[in-house]
Amino acid sequence: VTLADGRAALEGGTRIDLGGIAKGYASDRAAEIFDAHKVEHGQAALGGNILLVGPKPDGTAWRVGVQDPARPNEDAYAAIVALEDAFAVTSGSYQRYFEQDGAIYHHIIDPDTLMPANYFASVSIFTANSGLADALSTALFCMSYEEGLALIERIGGVDVLWIYKDGTMKKTDGVQFVQ
Repeated sequence: VTLADGRAALEGGTRIDLGGIAKGYASDRAAEIFDAHKVEHGQAALGGNILLVGPKPDGTAWRVGVQDPARPNEDAYAAIVALEDAFAVTSGSYQRYFEQDGAIYHHIIDPDTLMPANYFASVSIFTANSGLADALSTALFCMSYEEGLALIERIGGVDVLWIYKDGTMKKTDGVQFVQ
């Protein structure tokens, strides 16, 4: 990366992937547009970040499916969650990965080990700020359940669904499963 006049330029095939935070920013801007136009009931899916405005027009909560990490190529859900006025964002090890010498390496890197994080198969965040949800889904993926729960309790206003590799789940009290 070359810095000149306050701008950055990429050299020699270097790439920047803003997927970890850019979708959150774009989703928050979409929410502002919905708000400016006084949309009372709506939803938008922006590259995996889901925006839910109000309840559905019939007054019931929106139903959001959380992908089953064990069956990523199927329309299979590990859970269905009831939400209103929230964003739903999931980070998982099952979407972007490669296999080498029989080992699978996914894209979420633990900063302590510099290797793919190994705590969960997916972490879903439900909160009113999509940028925060983007950051937290990745951060909590790299933390133990106990560390992540302690962080969420300090922040407040955030609910989480953790799914382990064996399919077991842990959640905060505000996560409501539906059929």
